[in-house]
Amino acid sequence: MIDIFRQAGWPAWILLAMSVAALAIVIDRLWVMRRSQVLPTQALATASDLLVLIRRRPNEHPDLLQAQSALEKSSMAGKVLVAGLNARNEDRSSQELAVQITGQAMVRELERGLSLLATLASLAPLVGLLGTVAAMIEAFGVQSGDQADPQALAAAIAMALHATGLGLGLAIPATLAHRLLRERCDGFVADLETMAQRWLHQLGQPLRQERVEQASVDHHKTVSSSGDS
Repeated sequence: MIDIFRQAGWPAWILLAMSVAALAIVIDRLWVMRRSQVLPTQALATASDLLVLIRRRPNEHPDLLQAQSALEKSSMAGKVLVAGLNARNEDRSSQELAVQITGQAMVRELERGLSLLATLASLAPLVGLLGTVAAMIEAFGVQSGDQADPQALAAAIAMALHATGLGLGLAIPATLAHRLLRERCDGFVADLETMAQRWLHQLGQPLRQERVEQASVDHHKTVSSSGDS
């Protein structure tokens, strides 16, 4: 492997640095895009139970605050759920805005590094091609002398071929990794959007029920007042 880098010349070291960067991005994204860190199975159920407890205890109880903080720190979905939970006493538009802002921040976190990975995958063949062109220029320079040097010519051709091969060797797995990570990210984004819609429905449903009950109480009071008069 070291001999290949030596024969490929200076483009090989650029491609090596790009390979290290691409590998670091892939490892980081695989670590971040774990389901337990993005959308745990029980996240919505935990938030629903917490909402019921909070509405039964209007005062901010320390245990409830601790549970809310733990939910927020547990995953990206927890941050979205807590954003809606903090806006539970607001109207529907305010709740949607709070969930949307937090959700967009989580999407940006999921997508972080993917554009750079795609850029590295696109540039790798170009760097390999640049090495090929440089090697071919060197080969023609060797041939243009009074006495051609077969060894120098062979070294220039080897540099051209190795530079092209290394460029493609980086571009192919980087493109594949980007495509797989992109699909995984899109899947999580779709799941987060579905969870957010269900959560907003749960936040608004008790509020509408309370309004209906309050309207019924007001109606009874009005009827009672009319009867007394």
